[in-house]
Amino acid sequence: MLFVGLPIIGLPMVLGISTALAGTEADEGGLTEVVVTAQRFSSTVQNTPISLSAITGEQLDAAGITSVEELAHDIPGLSLRSAGPGQTEYEARGLASSGGSSPTVGFYLDDVPLAPPATSQTGKVVIDPNLYDIDRIELLRGPQGTLYGSGSMGGTVRVITNQPKLDTFEGSVQGTLSDTQGGSGNGGGNLMLNIPLGDTLALRLVGTDTYRSGWIDRVVLNPFPQDGAPSATSPSGRGNVLAAPVQQVITKVNTESLDGARLSVLFKPDEDFSVVATALYQHMKMGGYDEFDDPPGPQYLAHYEVADVPEPIEDWFHFYNLTATANLGFADLTSTTGYFQRHELQTQDASESIPEDYNDGAGYYPYFAIPFSELDITRQFSQELRLSSRGNEALHWVAGVFYSDDRSDWDEFSFSSNSAFAGTGIANGTVYAGDQFYRVRQSAVFADGSYKFTDEWKFETGVRWYHYASLTNVFGYGYFAPNSEGSTFIDSVSDSGVNPRFDLSYAPNANLTAYISASKGYRPGGPSYGPFPPSCGAGTPPAYGPDSIWDYEIGEKAKLFDNWLTINSDFYYIKWSAVQETVAISCGYTFETNAGNARSFGPEIEINAKLTANWSLSASASYTDAKITQPAAVFVNTVLGNAVAGGIPGCPNASNCTIPILNVPKDGASLSVIYTDKVWNDYTLTARISDVYVGQAYDQAYQFGVSLPSYSLANARVGLGNDKWTASLFVDNLANKVAELTSNNTQFQFNVPQLTRISTNQPRTYGTEINYRF
Repeated sequence: MLFVGLPIIGLPMVLGISTALAGTEADEGGLTEVVVTAQRFSSTVQNTPISLSAITGEQLDAAGITSVEELAHDIPGLSLRSAGPGQTEYEARGLASSGGSSPTVGFYLDDVPLAPPATSQTGKVVIDPNLYDIDRIELLRGPQGTLYGSGSMGGTVRVITNQPKLDTFEGSVQGTLSDTQGGSGNGGGNLMLNIPLGDTLALRLVGTDTYRSGWIDRVVLNPFPQDGAPSATSPSGRGNVLAAPVQQVITKVNTESLDGARLSVLFKPDEDFSVVATALYQHMKMGGYDEFDDPPGPQYLAHYEVADVPEPIEDWFHFYNLTATANLGFADLTSTTGYFQRHELQTQDASESIPEDYNDGAGYYPYFAIPFSELDITRQFSQELRLSSRGNEALHWVAGVFYSDDRSDWDEFSFSSNSAFAGTGIANGTVYAGDQFYRVRQSAVFADGSYKFTDEWKFETGVRWYHYASLTNVFGYGYFAPNSEGSTFIDSVSDSGVNPRFDLSYAPNANLTAYISASKGYRPGGPSYGPFPPSCGAGTPPAYGPDSIWDYEIGEKAKLFDNWLTINSDFYYIKWSAVQETVAISCGYTFETNAGNARSFGPEIEINAKLTANWSLSASASYTDAKITQPAAVFVNTVLGNAVAGGIPGCPNASNCTIPILNVPKDGASLSVIYTDKVWNDYTLTARISDVYVGQAYDQAYQFGVSLPSYSLANARVGLGNDKWTASLFVDNLANKVAELTSNNTQFQFNVPQLTRISTNQPRTYGTEINYRF
């Protein structure tokens, strides 16, 4: 490990990703600054008085990063929960998003928010768009409630694509081949074409097709070991799977294939008006989760089954965006219309969890094969209309209106021919079949601006008025439904409010910006999901209210030695009210509640330096302390007894408990070192090595208190190229470490005490990449 011991927030820090990545050849100049539009006007990272990281597409290519999930390991303040590609939810500054129907980190593709499924038990997972041919990624830390609205109270990720170019024909291709230890070969290709069509039209086409091998096995045991016989009062529990006879091994099941295309068309009749229409299609298919069973643990990268029950995952995404911009003289008028539809279909092995919860009055049953499937269909329409000021360096302002309509269908279905269910009189041996429709409509009016009242001092403020209305309609039948013959449950909630922000910055010269800020963020509340089934006892969990935060922050951005060194740092304190949390209960079900009040605080720092014309480095670190300090009564009564039993520090007893926010590593660090040099004529040699350390975290499975150990991951890459082509060799996960990322991230079935499934990273992978530009 190259660098450990510095504190870090969430899943680690930037390393080798910010401005130090910009150089691809030796030069005598300073660090390259990245232009951003985070505040709806052009500025640089160093001149924007908020906590912000930005990474260009060229920098991503140089580092070999192809997805936001990979990038999350290297961005300050960003953490994640993931069971693999397309199964990732993002979090920032200790604000976990496991509860509620909205994320804590907003995710934008260009100017369109991409809402994750509202009710899926797999979590607030967003798509993992391919990052070939993008302009940049911006990560805004802290509440972005004025410009970006709900779901952005911890931060906002913006993926900005390259737009079509008039009068320029250009293209690029990329090919990658690699091999994964314990897996097999991987490969993929990307293509970009920019084609002008006359003087006013241009189109840009991007295509991708990739394959990743698997490294997790499915092992069928016969007979499956049980820890004692089931009885009238208790289920059996999992026995020693390593000592049981193996019937079948299906190797390397967690394969991934991804194909997609993006088409953008630009119409620009003059300098004052333009329209860009974009369509994107992406299809991802996996053979299984990036998860292993615990027990027996990480030394056995496998899932053990009662019968051969495959766990495929398939994800289809269609996206459409129309953005028109007009110069009105005093301001730019921008209209952004977006629509997307996403289908996620996956099946999980419920062969252990269902028998653990099933009791027909005579007793619990032995294990038997039960596939359990979930289909999530998300549709979102959004419209934003905004005015942004022009031509005044002292005053910048933006004002607008926003509307979105998110519809989410969460379908679950499981059928079994086993006598346990076939003999219940329920049609087709239905374990459970149902549909939960969830709709949330949001509208907002916002204004944000900054005024430079002296050459050194600038004041910024903004406000957003919002309203939301949420509706749920649940129908279900089967053994685990409240009524086995079928029943419907309907509930709705709504609320309005205001989100303000304030920022005062001081810039005595072009090399230093200091700021202090206070800002508010929120997430909508939601209706009840309906009554529990008979196996969980009587009762219906109540609706849950919105949660909100106030973030207080002080920070600085400094350039030294003619911009050969930059140091950006901040310290924040967050007060989190009415924390939304998903509570897992002993019968295997979950419900949403407001778990109480919490706080989070810590420093963040990024350092980028050019040591010589050839050598540069990037380092960053942060520390976060995020805890529920005032747990609500429902949380105490339902969860904290288990938390104490799980051994969570700070919980001497259920009535006196300060519990860590889940999946938030407290400390960590990262470092990247880059060497570039001219060789021969116009060829450039580039070499880089990076390392990231993530500290211990707590997560949830059947109960609170699952401890995830710290880990360190290192990568190396060397490339040779010129303006037309580049050839690279790389090794990812140099030390072949097995990292335990999250527990039961996709727990719509295996919420049982004797089994936790841990998501993990890709083993050591080495390969080559060729890029050609024309």
